[in-house]
Amino acid sequence: MFEAAKKDKMSTHIIRQVREAILSGELHPGKCLPPEKELINQFGVSKHTLREALRSLEAMGFIEIRRGAGGGPVVSEVDMKITRDCIANFLHFQNASIRDLSEVRKIIEPYLARRAANSFAAQEIEEFKNIHQRCEKIFQQKKCLLGAKEEIAFHVFLAQHSGNPVMVMILDFVNSLLTDIKHHIKPGEDFCRGVLEAHQSILDAIVAGDADAAEKYMLKHICQVEDKLEALRLQAEATFADQMAS
Repeated sequence: MFEAAKKDKMSTHIIRQVREAILSGELHPGKCLPPEKELINQFGVSKHTLREALRSLEAMGFIEIRRGAGGGPVVSEVDMKITRDCIANFLHFQNASIRDLSEVRKIIEPYLARRAANSFAAQEIEEFKNIHQRCEKIFQQKKCLLGAKEEIAFHVFLAQHSGNPVMVMILDFVNSLLTDIKHHIKPGEDFCRGVLEAHQSILDAIVAGDADAAEKYMLKHICQVEDKLEALRLQAEATFADQMAS
């Protein structure tokens, strides 16, 4: 199945071959890789090099290394969290800003709101209402909405019901990164109340089947969140600079 790894960066060649075998469907989730001795012979590497490559593949989410008798590397289905973390690690060094993240949202989310207004059935509307009600309950308990999974779920739900896994992944990632920013700059109760009010307007438009209003309210919501978070970020940076200077 596999070829001997080249002398330079042997573990990288192992990772590439196993990854390609998984993505091509030659190895599918639940499939066990050959035993360690067989893999060492196929790749022509040491035990240390093989185990290094397998640990990397496990960190990437492609395999799970099971311990104990009958254990070994088993192909996994890469989940959303691992994918999100990998992208987050990359973008951390690209200095993705609030403006960058909001630009992506402006492109995708108004379309999703319009689509929902045109296509949501009674069951989907009921589920969407339930998500919003859970957000309201959190706010009423004086917990605000910072990092609440229900706040993110309000937006990701629209992507999930588009049937487009790329949109789901993008919005899950973008909203999670914005949540990290919120934890850092700590917007207050007024911000959270504004989010709830905007969500209510979007929900009402979708329930009414008013696609134009749903699109308009979603864009307005994203712009308001962008402006408020950016203002809070600048304020936090100015406060920090003053503290350092004093």
